[in-house]
Formats: sequence, structure tokens, C-alpha cells
Amino acid sequence: MQIDELISRAASEGERTVARKVATIPQELLVTARAPGGMPLTAFLSAQRGPGTRRGTKYRHIFGAPAGDDAIGAWRSGRPGQPLPMDLEALVRRVNGIHLWADEETGRSYVGLAPIEEWETARVKMFGANADRGLLDDRFVALSYDEDGAAFVVLDVESGVYYLMDAAGPDTSAPIANTVEELLDWLWRTRIEPK
Repeated sequence: MQIDELISRAASEGERTVARKVATIPQELLVTARAPGGMPLTAFLSAQRGPGTRRGTKYRHIFGAPAGDDAIGAWRSGRPGQPLPMDLEALVRRVNGIHLWADEETGRSYVGLAPIEEWETARVKMFGANADRGLLDDRFVALSYDEDGAAFVVLDVESGVYYLMDAAGPDTSAPIANTVEELLDWLWRTRIEPK
């Protein structure tokens, strides 16, 4: 799907508020836990709590502001061996980050397409700066974020193919998209609704 269709579909879903019960921790328990030496975690977790309150969290679809020439130029100059496909560059010039069912306070969803400033070589994003280069070639770029750090949308800049790669073991046997339009379809199909 085109970005305009994704934005239109997102607008049709509106905003949702999910209420959750939040435990009330008595002040004296907090004082004891914060004191020098604190208290055992088991004692803190098993201590009597108040009746709790209900707190609502608002969720909505958030699209980032367009990336400017500076952000795109910084990517190009910082990563000359990782050129972006033209349709991906056009997408970030339109929306720099896609956060479907994002927490309104943080602006982030459980999984989302990160702004270009957060894109990183997939090996580094998934395994750290000192990861063995044999784990994953530098042509793979992680474009997304995941609250658990478990899986990422990864672009092979040489082929233009997008994959969902698990940090437990990168795998190119199951591509999710060959174009940005297919990637947007996949993002929409796999969005995680707030509960």
C-alpha cells in the first residue's frame, strides 16, 4: 500500500484508551525499601498493597515528521556502503518513523519503524558493537525497534529485500517485503493492538 493509504487506514481506527489497575504502594513500605540497606525483594513483592487505582493509557497511530536533507545526508555520508532504495528514501522524506498503536505519552509502539537517525547495521543493533562480523554482513540494516529487542525489520541494501530477523539467530529464508509498499502492507497486517 502507498503511505497515503496507510495514513488513511490509521486515521479510521482513531484513538483507544486502555484502563489498567495500578497497585497502590503504602508510603511506609516505600520509605523502608528506599532506606539504606533497603529490604529483600521478596518482602517488598509480598507486602500488602492498597486497593489500587485504574489508570488509562491512550494509544494512537503516530507518523513522524518528514526527514530533512540533513538526516538523509548524514545517513549517506556516515554509511556509504549502505545505500537506501529510492522508495525507502522517499518514505522517510514523507514520514520519518511509523508507530502503529503507540503509547501517546512515549510516542512509541511495542514494535515500530524507527526514524532514520536510529537505523543501524543489523549486526550491531541485534548483538552489540563488538559482535563478530561473521554473524551478519554489513549490508543488513535494522530499520525498526522492538521493546524486547527480540526481532527487527532488516533491509538487505544490496538486494532491496526486507526481512524480519530474530536476534536469537538472523535468517534470510523468509522475506517480508521487496518494496516499501509491501513493507507498509506488512506493518499494517502485523500491528499489535493495545490491550
